[in-house]
Amino acid sequence: MPEKIEIHFGGILTEEHFYIYKQYCLPTWIEFFFKWLFWFYLGLTIVRWLSWFNLYSMIIKGLGNPRDIPLSFDEVISDVIGDVFIFICFLWLFFQSTKQNSKKAWQSNKLIHGNFSGVATEKTLFWNHPYGESRFPWDVMLKYREVKNIMMLYTEIDRALIIPRNFFYSEEDWQEFRQLVTSKVPKK
Repeated sequence: MPEKIEIHFGGILTEEHFYIYKQYCLPTWIEFFFKWLFWFYLGLTIVRWLSWFNLYSMIIKGLGNPRDIPLSFDEVISDVIGDVFIFICFLWLFFQSTKQNSKKAWQSNKLIHGNFSGVATEKTLFWNHPYGESRFPWDVMLKYREVKNIMMLYTEIDRALIIPRNFFYSEEDWQEFRQLVTSKVPKK
């Protein structure tokens, strides 16, 4: 007879756990935009830099007319520095706004504060929090995602149960829970 699986867990969700969750639950189009924005911007910048370099090399070799250069070398260098500065500012603003939005959501959502506990079995995940209890059969979970020792079990497209590694009483419980989740829930 197979051994019955029953994994107990519990703990308090921290603001850092919530921030990690918020980073990874961005809408797909925003995730796509920020994933490829760097490479798109870098590609355009390199093409622009190469066109300047090509124009300068043609003039040096005597194939072009110096009057064809629209910008002086100092203007090109200041453009390059400006490009780098704008890109760094954009990245800084993105990460700051993500952190601020996460902090606001953390402070305004009282349901995620307090002590959480639960039991994972072969058929169901029981989830207890200060405001109630829930029972989730594994087949209602849409997907899971594991990031930085945090398991996120999505019950809706943008809503997940956040279960950090430190909720488990031992490393064996954590590993057994991970195996159970990977066998029962589709990965994103």
